[in-house]
Amino acid sequence: MELALLLPLFVLMIVALFDVTAIARDQLQADLIARDAARQASQSTSIDEAHDGVAATVARTGRSDVRWKLTVDNDVLTVRVSLEPRTSLTASSLRWLGNAQRIEGQASFATEYDIDDQ
Repeated sequence: MELALLLPLFVLMIVALFDVTAIARDQLQADLIARDAARQASQSTSIDEAHDGVAATVARTGRSDVRWKLTVDNDVLTVRVSLEPRTSLTASSLRWLGNAQRIEGQASFATEYDIDDQ
């Protein structure tokens, strides 16, 4: 009888643990993509070269759901990245209900060269 009461709670805790782990992994990946893209773009000499560097870095991840935005302000380059969670049960449920959330990451680096923020 005790097993019948505790087993559903135990299974729920295991599923929640996997869910939190999947969300944390996707958050870490978004932060890493943003950091790598910002580092690549900070070494650029023009805004077009910076955009190309960010696009190349994002393409190397192999994920087609990545959206990114590059801004340059006072010699500080910021890259914002968002992506859809991959395997989270919570994210899958929210997507099914029409309320999909994206995971966002951001990184800023000082530019090594003067970049026109056109």
